[in-house]
Amino acid sequence: MTYEESLKYLNWLTIFGIKEGLDRINQLVEKLGYPQNFYEIIHVAGTNGKGSVCAMLTEILKANGKNVGLFTSPHLESYCERISVNGENISENDFAAQIERIKDCGVECTHFEALTAAAFDYFKRRQVDIAVIEVGLGGTLDSTNVITPKISIITNVALDHENILGDLENIARNKAGIIKPNVPTVTGATGKPLEIIREVAEKNNSPLYVVTNPVDVKINLRGEYQKMNAAVAIQAAKVLGIDDDKILLGLEKVTWAGRFEIIDTKFGQVIIDGAHNPHGATALRQSLDKNFPTGKRNFIFGALADKNFDEMIKILFRADDFVIVTPPNSERAAKIETLCKTLNAYGIENIGVKNLSDAVNKLLHCDGIKIAAGSLYLIGDVRKIIRNLK
Repeated sequence: MTYEESLKYLNWLTIFGIKEGLDRINQLVEKLGYPQNFYEIIHVAGTNGKGSVCAMLTEILKANGKNVGLFTSPHLESYCERISVNGENISENDFAAQIERIKDCGVECTHFEALTAAAFDYFKRRQVDIAVIEVGLGGTLDSTNVITPKISIITNVALDHENILGDLENIARNKAGIIKPNVPTVTGATGKPLEIIREVAEKNNSPLYVVTNPVDVKINLRGEYQKMNAAVAIQAAKVLGIDDDKILLGLEKVTWAGRFEIIDTKFGQVIIDGAHNPHGATALRQSLDKNFPTGKRNFIFGALADKNFDEMIKILFRADDFVIVTPPNSERAAKIETLCKTLNAYGIENIGVKNLSDAVNKLLHCDGIKIAAGSLYLIGDVRKIIRNLK
C-alpha cells in the first residue's frame, strides 16, 4: 500500500462516521497483540489545550531521557503529523505500512479507530518507553480508551460537540471516563465539571490533582492560554516524579503548530490559531488583546456548522474588525452566507470568499494585524498556503 492508497482507504472509512463503542478497537488491538500494553501511557482529554499539553509533556519526557511516542488529532497539513516519536513524524512509507496492517486485520472500523490502532502498533514497533495519547472525542467511548495509563489528564471542560456529547454535565462525565482505578488524575477543570471529575476520581480511588492557576515560566509557545496548559503539564510531570530542571527544559523547547503561531511572510506577520469553539475563541481574544491591543484586526474565519459559531463570533471579534469568511475543507462546514449573516447581526464588516487562495491573498493585502482562526480544518490549509509564500 502506498501513502496515497492509505489516504484513500482512510477516506473510505469515513463513511462509517462516528460510532460509539469500544468493540471494534478491542478487536483491532487483539489482532495486533495488544501493542498498547508494551509501554507506559499518558492519556489526555479535555475541551481545549489537549494538543498543547501533549506537546509539552512530550518535550518534558524527552528531556528526562525517555523515548516518547505522541498521538494527536486532527492534523493540520499531513496525516503523518498525528503519529510521531521523539518529535519526528512517522514517514509516509511507515504510515502506509501501518494502515495496511490495520486493513489486513479485517475489522470493519471507523477512520479514527484505524488511526488509533495504527499509532498503538507503531509505538510498539519503535519500542517507545512511553506514549502520550490524546483523546479524539469525549473520553468514555473514545477509541483511545482501551488503555491503562500511568496518569490521566483532563485539561478543562467546556461546551463543544454538544450535538454528540450533550450538555456540560454529560460532557464532563464523558471526559471523566478516562479516569482509571488507582491511576492519578490531573485536571484544570473548574465548577460543576470539577465536581463530577472529583466524584468519578473518588469512586475509582484515583488520586486527584487540581490545577487552579496559570504559571509564569518560560514557554516556547505564544498565547496567554498556554500558561494554564503549562500548569497542567507541570503538575502531571511532578506526579510522574520528573525533576524541575527537566520540566523547565522541556517547556523551553516545546513547539505546537497552529496555536497562536506567528508566521513571517513578505506581507507581514500572520497569526494562526485553531480557535474552533467558544472556549477557544475566548482564549484567542485574550491573547490578541494582550499582545495586539491596538490596530486594525483582519481575519480569515470559517467554522463547522455543528459548532456554536454565533457565540464564537460574539466573543472573538471587535466592532471594527474585518472578517473574510471562507469555508473549511469539511462536509460539516458552515455556509458562508450563514456566517456572514451572523457577522452582520453584530455589525462586523465582512466579505464572503469561496476560494481559499483568494481569501488568503485578500488577507495578506490587508493593512493591520492578520489572523486566521475558526476551524483546525481551515487553519491547516491557510498555514500551508502562507508557508509556501515565504
